[in-house]
Amino acid sequence: MSVLFFPQRINLRLDGSEYSPAVLERVVAAGASFGSFAIAAKLFELLTDLVISQRTINNKTVLIGGELKEARDRVTDAHIARPITTKPLVAEPAVSLAVAQVDGGRMQTRTINRGSGVHDPHWRESKNAGLYRMIGETFEDDPHPELPSCFTSPKQMAGLLHGTTDLKRTDIAESPKPDLSWRPVSLVRTCLSSLDSSKRFGEMMSAEAERRGFYSATRRAFLGDGLPYNWTIQQTHFESFTPILDFIHPIERLHELSRVLFEDADEAWQTCSKWIELCWCGDVAEVIGMLRAEQLDRGEADDQAHEDDPRGKLSETIGYLEKNVSRMNYPAYRRAGLPTTSCLIESQVKEINHRVKGTEKFWNDGPSGDAILHLRAAVISDGSELADHFAARPGTHYTRQSKKDRLPAMT
Repeated sequence: MSVLFFPQRINLRLDGSEYSPAVLERVVAAGASFGSFAIAAKLFELLTDLVISQRTINNKTVLIGGELKEARDRVTDAHIARPITTKPLVAEPAVSLAVAQVDGGRMQTRTINRGSGVHDPHWRESKNAGLYRMIGETFEDDPHPELPSCFTSPKQMAGLLHGTTDLKRTDIAESPKPDLSWRPVSLVRTCLSSLDSSKRFGEMMSAEAERRGFYSATRRAFLGDGLPYNWTIQQTHFESFTPILDFIHPIERLHELSRVLFEDADEAWQTCSKWIELCWCGDVAEVIGMLRAEQLDRGEADDQAHEDDPRGKLSETIGYLEKNVSRMNYPAYRRAGLPTTSCLIESQVKEINHRVKGTEKFWNDGPSGDAILHLRAAVISDGSELADHFAARPGTHYTRQSKKDRLPAMT
C-alpha cells in the first residue's frame, strides 16, 4: 500500500511534526528562553494564540537541541581531522581583536531509565565559553596605571567579591565610577555550552574559533580563572592567544587570605589593598615575596593541621600565584588593549544558569541534558545560528515522527 504525501514537504522543509519550520523555531526558542516549559507554554499561547502543551515544547526543545549538538560535533570532527598545513580562515572583515573566555556553570541532573520521578539527583558542571569579536585601542603607556576606585572602596569591593559581608562599612564614602574607556568593546559574541569533557569542549571551542576567523586576528587573548583545564585548553588549542588570568580571581583569593591571617578587619583590609595594588601594577613576584615572608614567620602547616589553619591557606595562595604569575602581567595587557577580567563569560554563565540551574530543576543526564545547553547557547548568541539551522534542516515526506527517534524528555 502506498503512502500519500504532500509533494512540497521537502521544499518547504516540513518535518514529521504538524508544525511549520517558522512555528517550530519559535517553540524551541521559547523552551530555551523561559524559566520552565510550563511558563513557555503559557506565554507562547499568550503571544501567538497557538495552544502547544508544555510536554510538546519539552520534546521539541530536546529534539532541536540534540540536532544542534550533532551539527556541532560534525563541525568539530572535521576541524580536528583537517590537515596540519591548513591555513587559518581569514574573516571578512578581518578580526581586530579575538577573545576567548571560559568558565564553569552548574546544573542538576538525574539518572534516566529508572521510571517516573527523580532518581539519583546530582549536580554536574557545565563547560561554558564565549568567543568575542572585539575592538579597542593599543597604547604606548599604561592607560590606567592607578588601581581603579572600585577596588579601593570597601563598600564596592563588598559587592564585587562573592560572599563578603565584613567590608560593608558606612563610614567610607562610595568612590566615583572609574574611567573604563580604555577597555576593548565586544561587537559580536558566540556562546558555547556543554556537559562534554574539557578535552572535547576545547575541540569545540577551537572549531568555532576557526569558523569565526579568530586565528588570523591581529590580536588574540584567552581569559579564564585558575582551573587547570582552562589552561590546558589554552595551551592545546589557543597557544597563539595571550593567556590572561581574570584579575578578579587573585583578588578574591588574597582577600580570603587576609581575613584568615589578620583578626583585625582594618589591618586585613589595608594589607589586602596593598597586595591588590601590586597585582594591578604587575608586581606579583613582590606579593609572593611578602607572602613567603609571612610564611617564614608563621611556619608551614603540617599534615595534621586543621583545614581552617591559616598556614594552609597561606601555602595554597602562594602556590596559586606562583602557578599563574605568567598570566598576570596586567600592565602589558592594558597597553595591548586586551581585557583583564572575564566578566563577559561570567555574565554569560548567569544567562545559561537562568534556564538550567535550580534546586527544583532536574535534567536528564546524557544527551537530552546536553541538548538544552546547546540550544540555550544558540539562542543567546549574537547572529543567526538557530535560524540558519532551520534554514538548512531537511524536510521529510512523512507526517509523523517515530517515537524511537525522540530523545528522552526533561523536566
